[in-house]
Amino acid sequence: MVLEKFNDAEISFRTAIEFNPKCSEAHTNLGFILLQRNEHYSSIQYFSQSAKLKRKYNNQGPDQLIKEKISKAKIDHDIEQFQYLASKNNENKQFTDLAILYKNVSAEISWPSETELIDLTHKHEIVLKDNYNCLLHQVDAPKLKQAAVNSSLDVEKITSNYFNHEFGLTFIDNFLSPKALKSLREFLLGSTIWFDVKAGGYLGAYLTEGLASPLIIQIADELRNKFPKIFKDYPINQIWAYKYDSRAKNKNSSLQGINVHADFAAVNVNFWVTPNEANLNPQSGGLIVYDVEAPKHWDFKTYNNDEQKIREELTKSKGNTQVIPHNENRAVIFNSNLFHETDSYEFKDGYENRRINVTMLFGRREDN
Repeated sequence: MVLEKFNDAEISFRTAIEFNPKCSEAHTNLGFILLQRNEHYSSIQYFSQSAKLKRKYNNQGPDQLIKEKISKAKIDHDIEQFQYLASKNNENKQFTDLAILYKNVSAEISWPSETELIDLTHKHEIVLKDNYNCLLHQVDAPKLKQAAVNSSLDVEKITSNYFNHEFGLTFIDNFLSPKALKSLREFLLGSTIWFDVKAGGYLGAYLTEGLASPLIIQIADELRNKFPKIFKDYPINQIWAYKYDSRAKNKNSSLQGINVHADFAAVNVNFWVTPNEANLNPQSGGLIVYDVEAPKHWDFKTYNNDEQKIREELTKSKGNTQVIPHNENRAVIFNSNLFHETDSYEFKDGYENRRINVTMLFGRREDN
């Protein structure tokens, strides 16, 4: 029955694309169908096209004003990224000019705080409409000929550790090969794909808006094949990345990480790519995982967003808490139904020192 629904949906979305090749939603949905069917590299084509349609790739796309929110944390990030890209190519004035433009716009705005989301004025919408939250630059992250996941990992030990936990939890150091880690980090630093502005000041990147690359899919696919007892036959469900603002360490800052929640999957993989030299407190900066599962009858909005109700559940259950500190190239694998949140973090200032994590979800919540 599920296969029939996928087949019917695939036909519908392919028909929609034939009728309107500029329908980003059809490309997005077809990409996820192909991802669920393990046609991973075909899915990338549709995710990439979706991103180009949504995010005005190379100044191509609808000539429209910005309807998205902005925060001081977001515009400061974009200035830093433009400066970083300019430093990588001194002959390209585009990013130097953009950094100056964004600094001027930021100076004209009376920001209520670092994190509060506001609308741009009409004047600033006109100034930024050709470049704000656009797919201006993507770094290549091709599939590697050799393994992306470290080939020397002790699969049996890691698998045993996962199942020794009551609900399923372990972590892996030296997760990716050095080449894969370097390539992925360059991709995440250089690609202008950080479009989702969160209330805590951190930024999100998603498969449908530029994150999809052969390398990131290779990593997820190799994980499934390398640890079959953990991932079973679960398909890749979703992948995203988050980037954080180092000023969160400052006194009275409103910047913070992700609040406590559970995810809509069977298995969650969360790994970090920022070098350890950037982390000012090696005992923090990672992930807090609670030995408490979200009740099965809770809906997504409750277990993913209702912090008050979640905290009440944690208090009631009296489950253990495990803090896994940040470590470059460390991956945490756990039952996605467990409540978890970002630990406090103290990272050095500077664009390349920002904390970055990648999250990969496999299977569905009901599979557990």
